[in-house]
Amino acid sequence: MAVPDEIRSRLSQWCAARVPAAERDQRQIGYTIHGDAVTILERRPPAYPELGPAWSATPVARLVRLRDGWVLERPAGRGTWQRDATGSDPIALLDAVRA
Repeated sequence: MAVPDEIRSRLSQWCAARVPAAERDQRQIGYTIHGDAVTILERRPPAYPELGPAWSATPVARLVRLRDGWVLERPAGRGTWQRDATGSDPIALLDAVRA
């Protein structure tokens, strides 16, 4: 089940709204999609740019699309995820992460 374009658009807006413009050169929030899972990432610039320009990416949440809604998961360590909440609106679930 692919992630609908409307949800992708809302995710982009949600991510952009998380970081004030003045801080975007030091921190960004973004997402990646793999199948029916959306991983929300916090990105930071390299500590030593002379060693490479790649930003680091730390997962902060994951949304998994189900037939009848979404599941919000949070990192539980060592590449595992812990189920946090379920709902019909993925953006509302992400707003719960901030609370």
